[in-house]
Amino acid sequence: MKQNAGNYSVLWAAYFMAGFPLFYFVYKFGNPMFGTNDFFSYYKLYRDWDIANVEAPFNMRLLGSYIVYLINSTGLHYDTKTVFDQFGLDRNVFFNAVFFNYLCVVTTCVLIFRLVRTRLGGMMLPFLSGLLYFLGFGTIFYEIMPITDALSVMLFAIVLSCYLARSYLILIPLSLLIIQREYVFMALGLVALLDFARRRDKYHLWVMVMCVFCFGVYYALRKTVFYTPMYDHQASAGYFMESLLRINFPLGQYARQTLLTLNLYLIYLGVYFWKTWKGHVTDRAMFWNLFFLFLQINIISFAAVFGNNTGRYFYIVVPMVIYQLALELKPFLPEAALSGK
Repeated sequence: MKQNAGNYSVLWAAYFMAGFPLFYFVYKFGNPMFGTNDFFSYYKLYRDWDIANVEAPFNMRLLGSYIVYLINSTGLHYDTKTVFDQFGLDRNVFFNAVFFNYLCVVTTCVLIFRLVRTRLGGMMLPFLSGLLYFLGFGTIFYEIMPITDALSVMLFAIVLSCYLARSYLILIPLSLLIIQREYVFMALGLVALLDFARRRDKYHLWVMVMCVFCFGVYYALRKTVFYTPMYDHQASAGYFMESLLRINFPLGQYARQTLLTLNLYLIYLGVYFWKTWKGHVTDRAMFWNLFFLFLQINIISFAAVFGNNTGRYFYIVVPMVIYQLALELKPFLPEAALSGK
């Protein structure tokens, strides 16, 4: 056990050093106004833990925001000129949010490595799977940027590991996600529903019920303790239906931005359809799971008028895409790579 922990520590350090230029690039040249302007809502949490003056649902992304607040309270900073200076805000807050997100990204790489290694074996495939997360479009543009997505992806990687292992410990990360990212309940709940429909397994039913319960707790808190009026329409069924029937944002730009963000999913689709064309065995069940997840986030985006953020939200479940891509590619790797020699 100690040896494994040591190996994972070395791996974490390797990913940390390999991706460090991405971290510095985002800190030096990152501009929250382009695609991640949610940062300006989180800024009040990161700097002063001022929940009362932050609109819902941003005031419910508390887990990662509080950690950034604690890091920022230590006075940690790196003094250099940045693009962020133009906003006249505290650069140290920006630095600490980016730094924390980078730590989450590195940890997610290790979690993906562990997931693939545990279930598929070998060393090359797990290492490349973790590295692929680093190279994904959404990682540099959304995960390392100073919003709250990086911790959400990290928690989803833990949730996915528990789900595939059929572990009831999944309830721990699901509970934490109530104060971090409610989308996971909708995504995992859908996957559990599809799996239950195929297998009639009580574990999948239990997970689905837990997702509904956790989302219910989140919704109740949003409507009471954390209620603010500005974005309350996004939690309205009537608004959802009206938005679905009357799309009021440019579809061309929406499609281009979404496809650009989904480069890893498109790679997976390319591999899957190529294998199908060549007559190779594929995991059709997971293909449909990912397809319906993509359909779900598009429906949610249209209903809540999230605009061009569809790809960004879908990226939260990217550990599942990477794991499935690894599963489809496994038969084509050399035997030595699969055995870990």
